[in-house]
Amino acid sequence: MRPILLARLIRADTLGASITMVLLGAATATRPLTAGSLPTLFVLAVSFHLYAYLLNDVVDLPIDMTDPRREGTPLVRGVVSPRTALTVALLQIPLMAGLVVLIDPKPGNAVVLVVLVGAVTIYDLWGKRCTVPPLTDLIQGVAWGSLGWLAAELIGDVTVRTQVLAVYFLAFILLANGVHGSIRDLDNDRWHGARTTATWFGARVGPGGAVVLGGEYLVYALVLQAVTVGLPFVSIVAGRIEKPGLAAVVAMAGSNLISTVLLVRAAVARDRHRQLVLGAWHLILVLAPIFVLLGPELPGWALITAVALYVGPFATYRWVFRPRPEAHWTVRSATRPVDGD
Repeated sequence: MRPILLARLIRADTLGASITMVLLGAATATRPLTAGSLPTLFVLAVSFHLYAYLLNDVVDLPIDMTDPRREGTPLVRGVVSPRTALTVALLQIPLMAGLVVLIDPKPGNAVVLVVLVGAVTIYDLWGKRCTVPPLTDLIQGVAWGSLGWLAAELIGDVTVRTQVLAVYFLAFILLANGVHGSIRDLDNDRWHGARTTATWFGARVGPGGAVVLGGEYLVYALVLQAVTVGLPFVSIVAGRIEKPGLAAVVAMAGSNLISTVLLVRAAVARDRHRQLVLGAWHLILVLAPIFVLLGPELPGWALITAVALYVGPFATYRWVFRPRPEAHWTVRSATRPVDGD
């Protein structure tokens, strides 16, 4: 398989975010992260990423078959069969279990792993079939929040920072999947009768092609944004997290302001492509405060790695998937294209 097809198969554009969540989770542990722990944590993150995304892509294949953004992916092309992808996904479960046993086999870690795998499985199987889609979005948020929690458990023990990070990741996933992702896929999901947060809130496509959120949906998005904005500061003021320096507070406040402006501008934009671009920048910047807050807890090399792994893959999206602006809101016939890419 050619590298670009492999990159599409494993969702390379979001792989860095999965690894980053593990590194940041490890940074909240009672013991410091060491270079020796990095390879195992890296494998754990990649393994969970493969399980979550491959299972989701197999389940959603009938929907993805009519999504122009997915027309170049190996599953849609038929280069990789659903059975093969599902087998690779399921093999990640014993791999993750083996890693946990190898590092620290305490019972609590097994419980977190079960929650981690169980929650993302529930979302992948019923995420677009649930009567109340925000509920399955929440369950998926629990999965990704548990990923950082497990990393902290494997390095040492969890702390208040771990708890704050888990809630932060939960809100981030609700924004990424229930708002930005749901808006991006609205037309194709609606064509298939899929139940998503956007369809549940009654979002619709306006005259200019952009998605009109409606008052309740916008409030929902802003509440989630408020959680990401307020949670670190509330934790600091309450004395649950050590107060950072003035420069860190200013940086956190500034990034919060910018990400909030980006979210609002994306919500009211009248052009779908602009809406998606602003949304992508919002997702990049909304995690900036947590990097600033936890940065001092990571060795310099680990912090640089985390930031590079998070931002870098986003920058590869245009190269990996080669999206056409108009392809974000069109639906095509459910046929596989000829493999000539």
